[in-house]
Amino acid sequence: MNRMMAIGFGAAAFCALAGSSFAADPVPPGALASAAPTPAALVADAPMVPPAKPGVFTATKKGATGYHLVVAGHKFTSRDDIEKYLAWRAADMTLSDKGIWFTFAQARTKADTVPAPKRDPGAPRHSFQMANFQPVWRYKIKGADWKTWSPYSGAAFFVDGIKTEDITDFEAGADIVVRKGVMDDADPLGYEAGAVSDLLINQVSPPV
Repeated sequence: MNRMMAIGFGAAAFCALAGSSFAADPVPPGALASAAPTPAALVADAPMVPPAKPGVFTATKKGATGYHLVVAGHKFTSRDDIEKYLAWRAADMTLSDKGIWFTFAQARTKADTVPAPKRDPGAPRHSFQMANFQPVWRYKIKGADWKTWSPYSGAAFFVDGIKTEDITDFEAGADIVVRKGVMDDADPLGYEAGAVSDLLINQVSPPV
């Protein structure tokens, strides 16, 4: 009987010691910090606009404050999608260059028939007219050479009457000048970079 009681007390003591040992094990320093981020954290850290693949966006310096911007791709989605992305890149480039606003230079020729927008002194302060942000396009169709389409020529958009899957390559280009002074509110081709970015940042993604 005494022997059985001794065995019981010994087993109980062992369990108590084991339990206290497990409870006392500290969490290794930095273990929580080094834990894999949760899916919610990954979403929160993701950029609002996905990064573009190499070759999709290029910016070439023109003079002291100018840039020639080009957005290129192979899978055409819509004119609106691609031109909005180009406008967002123009705003982002301006902000990265410490600018406040930028002007868009329409690439016109003597043969163009669409009239240029006029200055509007009565426009609201910091207004931006996205309808005037009209880049010139280059495109290729299966089995054909590069062609150019200008929004100022009066011709219908080049996609009209073409199957989009037949478009193998396209480019939309724009010339901008970064401005750091007070915005010219009457300029129909002037755009406040911060406002344009805020407007488009949830609407755009790079083409592929």
